[in-house]
Amino acid sequence: MPALRTDFLLADNAHARWVRRSETADDFVTVQEMHVRPAAASHPQGVAFESGGGRFNIEEKKGATEKRRYRFAETLADAINTRAAKGDLGRLCLAGPARTLAAIRRQLSPEAEARIVHVLAKDLTKTPDHKLREWLQDMEIN
Repeated sequence: MPALRTDFLLADNAHARWVRRSETADDFVTVQEMHVRPAAASHPQGVAFESGGGRFNIEEKKGATEKRRYRFAETLADAINTRAAKGDLGRLCLAGPARTLAAIRRQLSPEAEARIVHVLAKDLTKTPDHKLREWLQDMEIN
């Protein structure tokens, strides 16, 4: 029986990358990227403050950033759940800030949760592919 492929999801509050071991080289490659969709700018949600010059500064309502963070975590959890349900997910390793990982895992189906073999509380979203080996090779199960 062939070994199951190990997929890696590197995520933070606004970006995520699906990474796999390259089939042609002993390295890791990004196979898909996901990003937070920008908030609609037509009607800013916030509070306006007047400064001495008569200008207004719109600040986000308290908690708006956190709500966006959790919406993105839900989007990532939905992607994981979909892949697991289709059978497109072998083993899964997650890497990202602890709060992001917790928000993702709260939304996972039992089937998707069962695919997780390793979790690393480290933000690797901006780490180039050629430097991922030092972080990911120990997480990968042969």
